[in-house]
Amino acid sequence: MLFTQFTFAQKPFLFPKVKIQGISVEQLTPINWTVIETANGDLNNDGTEDLAVIFESNKITDETRTYGDNNTEIIKETQKPRILAIFFKDKLTENYLLSMQNNDFILRAQEGGKLGDPLNQIGIKDQQLYLRFQGGAEWRWEMGYTFKFENKDWFLTSAINLYFNQNTGDMTERVYDFKTRELFTTVGNLHKRDIANQKSSEVLYFSQLRTFKTFKKPWAWEIMPNVYL
Repeated sequence: MLFTQFTFAQKPFLFPKVKIQGISVEQLTPINWTVIETANGDLNNDGTEDLAVIFESNKITDETRTYGDNNTEIIKETQKPRILAIFFKDKLTENYLLSMQNNDFILRAQEGGKLGDPLNQIGIKDQQLYLRFQGGAEWRWEMGYTFKFENKDWFLTSAINLYFNQNTGDMTERVYDFKTRELFTTVGNLHKRDIANQKSSEVLYFSQLRTFKTFKKPWAWEIMPNVYL
């Protein structure tokens, strides 16, 4: 008797395409996905309330995620994938029109360490989209990113990275202004911000502004040697 062994390669997870328009969040939500965060506000300076949504899959699946740099996908995780979708509201029809779908940038529920889900906040203010994440254990981190729609694309305009010890308060905070190409660093103690902390500023060197397309996800941009944003 002859036995033939077949090896079937596991198909990679395929993200659904978010609907390009709809009158409500419910209409825009892909099948088998759930809305976990929303934000409303004017993102393109036309006086209407636009919409940013984070969807999460109802099913757990294997994902290969980028770590350490912006190009190499090196870690496989089993979790619920997430999607960030941004919609502009049409003044006449009041439909939400899809501006951007991103399947990578939003951290997943298992990527925050002992603190749990790292997704802290999504907001819209001054025609800008704000995303905030946090995680860690005794040593904790907070990451914040601000994107603005300009020249038909979403550009990273500023960011903040806070790394601190929950018990001692020892911390390093870096605030990035990509428009002025400045980096402001504070080193010291979280509980004594205005007393003994050392503050400095320096010029930021990078070739061009990052977008959702060129900035894969948090921790994936080595903006300086051994400094990841």
